[in-house]
Amino acid sequence: MGFWSSKTITGFPGIVASYGNPNPSGVMSNALARYWGGGEVIFVGNRSGLKAGSGKSPNDPMSSLVGAGGALAALQGTTGRGHVIFVLPGHAESVNAADWASATAAAGDFAVVGLGVGDARPSFTWTIATSTWLFDTVGVVLDGLRLNLEPTTGTVNVAAPITVSAKGCAIRHCRIKTGTDANNKVTIGITVSAGGDDFTFEDNTVTGAAAATMTTFLRLTGVDNTVIQRNRIVCGTTAAAVGPIQELTTACTNLLIRDNLIQNNAASSTACITAALASTTGFISGNYCRNMTDANVAWIVVTSGDVQLFQNYGVNNSNETGILAGTPSV
Repeated sequence: MGFWSSKTITGFPGIVASYGNPNPSGVMSNALARYWGGGEVIFVGNRSGLKAGSGKSPNDPMSSLVGAGGALAALQGTTGRGHVIFVLPGHAESVNAADWASATAAAGDFAVVGLGVGDARPSFTWTIATSTWLFDTVGVVLDGLRLNLEPTTGTVNVAAPITVSAKGCAIRHCRIKTGTDANNKVTIGITVSAGGDDFTFEDNTVTGAAAATMTTFLRLTGVDNTVIQRNRIVCGTTAAAVGPIQELTTACTNLLIRDNLIQNNAASSTACITAALASTTGFISGNYCRNMTDANVAWIVVTSGDVQLFQNYGVNNSNETGILAGTPSV
């Protein structure tokens, strides 16, 4: 079975992914080994019927991503290798501690890739208010996972589920839940802070109930070369003039925010993108923004800096055609 085979492994539907199709015998093809530069390829799965194993094949997976005996610890602090951790359909783990993935240690340049389709994709659920996943080593990539940033039941407000402070990290093709109701929600979903340059957030679906308002979903602080593209983000913010995407405190440079569909679904909130600091630079283009008021308002708040707006549209809650956001150039 070659690296680009379209076949699936029996019992593991959806195992063909953008990262290729591993050999079910546990021996990776030469093409796969070359593609990942000799990095580790580890399988993780804990669904019913799977026995905990070495992680060398989908039929012998490790049972957890974290912990002393988990896949992250097995990377042994190496970086620059292009490790890949395939997480099997039906896998579920709770993010139940601060710096939950501390077993990453110094390991970097690895991808955690979810296999499967729909609700069969592996899930990670934040279960306590202080639970966090810190991206503090370079090149951490999450791809194709279900990320429940709050536990959906009980009364838990998760303050800061994900913080990115290292260069070159990315979240792609994930289904992200930000809040079920006023009792189960996040304060700030993802914070990209100083050091988190070259962060990419693309092709994700983000949803949160209108009652589960938050400060913001994705906050950028003093980072360069951030790319936010092709996402559908539907969630609400507490402050009327703050969008689900927010720049705050320290200006960012060379931002690229494009081709997103963003809805601020809080009843009184109006903004979708807020990037209003002096010295901010970049491009905001091709976004479709919606708020739940019946008025034409500032969906994109850019009041200073050097940020260019190209063909962004805004619409209200009255099923009307969107209008061009911003002041036309003359």
